Amino acid sequence: MQKHLLVTISDDIKILHGARFVGSFFRNKADVKITLLYVAPYAATVGGDKMQRELHNKNKEIYRQRGEASLGVAQKILLGRGFSAEHISSKLMFKQFGTVKDIIREAHAQSYDAVVLGKRGYAVFENIIKDSVSKAIMERDIGFPIWICRRPEEDRKNVLLCVDGSEPSLRMADHVGFVLQSEPEHRVTILHADTGERNIDAILNAAKKKLLANGVEQERISLQVIPSTGVVKTIAREVEKKAFAVVAVGRVGVKKGILKEWLVGSRSMKLLENLDKAVLWVSK
Repeated sequence: MQKHLLVTISDDIKILHGARFVGSFFRNKADVKITLLYVAPYAATVGGDKMQRELHNKNKEIYRQRGEASLGVAQKILLGRGFSAEHISSKLMFKQFGTVKDIIREAHAQSYDAVVLGKRGYAVFENIIKDSVSKAIMERDIGFPIWICRRPEEDRKNVLLCVDGSEPSLRMADHVGFVLQSEPEHRVTILHADTGERNIDAILNAAKKKLLANGVEQERISLQVIPSTGVVKTIAREVEKKAFAVVAVGRVGVKKGILKEWLVGSRSMKLLENLDKAVLWVSK
């Protein structure tokens, strides 16, 4: 089944991490459709005298050119990594409701399978959640997985799926299975960092069922339980030791879930800070 990703693009062409990650992670390019999105930081306005309107139009044109240039570079990155032009589309929009809200509206309108954020996009989301209204939007309205690409190392392989038995954890397992169903070069390690929970076998098997139901073969799945007194450190050590390309988590876990306050709690932020070389997939 074809995946449709919304890849957000900044005007810093040196750090288009989202496009670079997608280009290196997927081997079966034919099953992936990509929309590149640039949200220009200049909203259209009306009124003012002639000089103000001229200045407005001049600035608008500058931002449009920057956006088109960045979109062009991102497309070249994807084409250079084997994607076909017919599977890549570009969209430039001027900010209307705020960058985060505009991305959310676009993602919901087109029902993308995931939104890919590069370093700049991640920073925008990180800053915006400090506002209580925006935090509420994040909590209620985002119904799609987000892939956060801070400084990923290209050509890494495999996914570390962290599970805790919660519904978001199972939704992430389903998402991982959907993404990897036609990517046989990637394996999945289902990890439970054991801090004293019961029914660990049930937690692992429930996640495994989601992968199998999506067509991920048994031989590509492994289970791992690590006794832990610090979940973030446990995950970070495992990522570093085995060079996973992706860490996948549910956004809101149970009481001891690893991302109970997604992007807000100190534990989740610390996890992000420790994933320079791997990409974080988060699902509500």
